[in-house]
Amino acid sequence: MTTTMRNTTIALGIAVAVLVAATAFPDRPSRVASVDVERIFTALDEQKSIEAAIKTLGEKMVGEKDRMSRELQDLNAELESYKPGTPPYNDTLKKVEGAIGTMSAQDQFGQLKVEAERASGMRSLYIKVREAAAAVAKEGKIDYVIINDSIPPIEPAGFTATRQQLAMRRILFADNELDITDAVIAKANAEFKSRGGAPPAAIAAPHAAPKP
Repeated sequence: MTTTMRNTTIALGIAVAVLVAATAFPDRPSRVASVDVERIFTALDEQKSIEAAIKTLGEKMVGEKDRMSRELQDLNAELESYKPGTPPYNDTLKKVEGAIGTMSAQDQFGQLKVEAERASGMRSLYIKVREAAAAVAKEGKIDYVIINDSIPPIEPAGFTATRQQLAMRRILFADNELDITDAVIAKANAEFKSRGGAPPAAIAAPHAAPKP
């Protein structure tokens, strides 16, 4: 193959590659939408359900700790009824020390368990929010969905902390007409409901006492 033919072949290949790449992208301007991610997480029924489950777990852990505390109090009372140095005293003292260690371990386990459940729930919710945003975007032919981090107010702080807050932000302005937060919330809640999920029942406010 001559040099001219080889150069022609290479040029033709480049032209074909450019043509294929050009046809791979939509022949229109990219469409961008934004979301208020904090409002999304607050409004999700699944988030409320997860928080209710975590609250129940926390109450269970507190109840277990209270039970152990009462047992420890009983052991201390029993210990005081024995003369120091006697076999019953020494045996009960070992039980007291064991109960203290068990209660401390249970307390640490409870805190770690609650934190682990909270973190797992957040990861799961983030995936669900991302899927809901993708579904809304596809329905509206939207190419990019960005988090509008210009919404939360800048917290009062010193110069360095304020500068750090500003440096972490990526959005200066987003038109409200481009906001799809409500649509994403509706989509995520509908998907949660389709899986049999339901938000925890609200506690009814007590009725006012009748006037005399």
